[in-house]
Amino acid sequence: MAQANGEAPPMDPEEERKMIFDLLKEEGLCLEFVKKEFQADYDLVLAAATNAGTCIEFASEELQKDRTIALAATKSDHWAIQYCDKGFREDKEIMMNCVTQDGWSLHWASAELKDDRDLALACAKADGLAIQLASERLRADKEIMMEAVKSQPRALQYASPELKKDVELIRETIKRDGLSLRFADDELRKDQEIVMEALQQDGRSLFFAHDDLRSSKSFVLKCLKHDFECLAYAHSSIIDDRNTMKQMLDHSNQNKQDSIDDLKSDNEELKKTAEKLETSQLAQAKEIEALKAALAEATGGNHALLEAGASVPFQAAAEAETAAARAAAEAAEKAEAENGAGGTKRAHPDADDAATGAPAAKAARTEDGPDMGDRNMPPLPMSPLAQAPTVAAAAPTASPLQMPGDGAMDGILSP
Repeated sequence: MAQANGEAPPMDPEEERKMIFDLLKEEGLCLEFVKKEFQADYDLVLAAATNAGTCIEFASEELQKDRTIALAATKSDHWAIQYCDKGFREDKEIMMNCVTQDGWSLHWASAELKDDRDLALACAKADGLAIQLASERLRADKEIMMEAVKSQPRALQYASPELKKDVELIRETIKRDGLSLRFADDELRKDQEIVMEALQQDGRSLFFAHDDLRSSKSFVLKCLKHDFECLAYAHSSIIDDRNTMKQMLDHSNQNKQDSIDDLKSDNEELKKTAEKLETSQLAQAKEIEALKAALAEATGGNHALLEAGASVPFQAAAEAETAAARAAAEAAEKAEAENGAGGTKRAHPDADDAATGAPAAKAARTEDGPDMGDRNMPPLPMSPLAQAPTVAAAAPTASPLQMPGDGAMDGILSP
């Protein structure tokens, strides 16, 4: 209810605190705008610091010294270390919270922690360039510097002089950034293999090779094979010498021409391969069409393999169908040869099967076509792909299709 003077009645303190608590759990930065008594409330500040670490700036001075709140704040946001009590900059766990988020947070650590190997390693992994904040002793640690250059190759500049002579460390660096060759020791910048590795990553790396290599005609010619633009970074003694430059350009043009010839040769090989493939595909297509035509003629066009969508598995299935038909024909011819002229003839295809009572398959006839009834030959076996009902006849897998006269199928079903 509104009071007589028009002001809202005071809120119950417990309800107000609960409302503020729910607010700070979601929006910790609102701690700036709540009452002083709430900024000194441990539970409210902890809830706020858990989701917005930098809100600790507005907490009471006493709570800024609380380690639990400092841990929660720095875990949420590494920048919170600026507003925590300065004594926490000597706390390894709190500083680890910060450094793992941002290597540059090592700036806030005490001198003692800047010499801590675990912190320096975490710093190197987070941001290699921040390793410059670590102690000189740790910047001579190969493992730490290896992690630093993996994160930021230019971190090599902060390595100790001894590590700048380390071939493994230098190679790990230049394979990521050839220009970081500039930070290697002079002896390694004279090493042709090292310089060539850097050059393959970035042609401009020649500029940071030792002058002995940059002024070597033979080495610069070798570099041109990898990157012609590196010629611009050769020593001035080469660039200013017109005869040498002409020789370099002629050599480079010859290399380019050789590359073009190689590409042309490869292109011709690709064309030949493509033509062979196209010829093979055309031959296969013709073979499939021939098989389709043969199967269509043999089945009167009524076959599952001739339906739409059956073209992909058609060839293998059709070849199997054809092979089965030819095998049946050969078996029949062999049986006929064994029986001879006086052999027992099979039942007429128009007659009923006495054993099963099922009607035998009938052959299609035309007015001037041959009568298939007297043929002493078993019917074609049906393929499982034909999906036609099986009819009992002379063979267990008898087909309603009948064979035409002798030799008629040889030209049709031969693959």
